[in-house]
Amino acid sequence: MGAFVVFAVASLAAVLLWGRNPVRREVPRASRGGPASGRSGGIASVPLLLELLGTALDSGLTIQGALQVVAGVAGDGMRKSLLQVVAGLNIGASWEDSWAGSLVDADMAQIHDALSFGALTGASAAPLLYAQAQHYRTEAARSAQKRAAALGVKLVLPLGLCSLPAFIAVGVVPVVMAMIPAI
Repeated sequence: MGAFVVFAVASLAAVLLWGRNPVRREVPRASRGGPASGRSGGIASVPLLLELLGTALDSGLTIQGALQVVAGVAGDGMRKSLLQVVAGLNIGASWEDSWAGSLVDADMAQIHDALSFGALTGASAAPLLYAQAQHYRTEAARSAQKRAAALGVKLVLPLGLCSLPAFIAVGVVPVVMAMIPAI
């Protein structure tokens, strides 16, 4: 009975410690594959949107046309921002003025940064977009690997608190009880 109490207390301590685990944190939206919170439907992955923009530019569309096409498949929040940028560019606003209200969102800022060099210099933007998309994916993979490595270290305490009492209760206590002479 005493071993059960020790095991129960150790398990409770492990559960309480696990609730405070700093490994559980939100993954940045740029590295997520699915729709971000607050966006229903559409693509919210910045690397995928950058590749779609690159493909649209490779097919011969202008930057405004590519942004408009990609806005059609983007998530709701990003769709609205991209269409505002397209509207600004279509009426003749400068590049920076067209993006002015949209740069508050981190995803839109990443798309702006990837497109800016090509748009301002006239250089082909598609290879830059593909490279930037690959950079974001590599960055997300490295971040996931670091978190996975840290998780292994942080799981030692909860596993130890759960496994050690069970080992003592099942393995050590019966041996000690068998060694005690019967009176």
